[in-house]
Amino acid sequence: MALRYDPSVIQEHAEDLYSRASRLVVLYGFMGIVVGAAIGFILSASADDLRPVALTGGAIIGVLIGVSMGRSRAFALELQAQMALCQVAIEANTRRAAEAAEADAGQRQEAQPPLQQAG
Repeated sequence: MALRYDPSVIQEHAEDLYSRASRLVVLYGFMGIVVGAAIGFILSASADDLRPVALTGGAIIGVLIGVSMGRSRAFALELQAQMALCQVAIEANTRRAAEAAEADAGQRQEAQPPLQQAG
């Protein structure tokens, strides 16, 4: 099976990376809320009257940390997608330049008179 270059595959991959990046921020934010609230609950085990404050505070701190981590990971995925799209653009531009150079070389060959042998 011969493999062929298909830029649409790379385009699809880049779109998938962007989709995953947008979901990561929400996922990490949700995980931050859950983990932060759990830590707040554990830390307030000895003081029942502070439990709502600890749960809320833990959840807020957790969501802030989670969203920050999610944005960092999302940026890495978006950067990877941009690098793939940049490679597709480089290939397209290089192909156009190569085709133009081939066409120019072909026109020059046709314009030159044929070589005659001395004799």
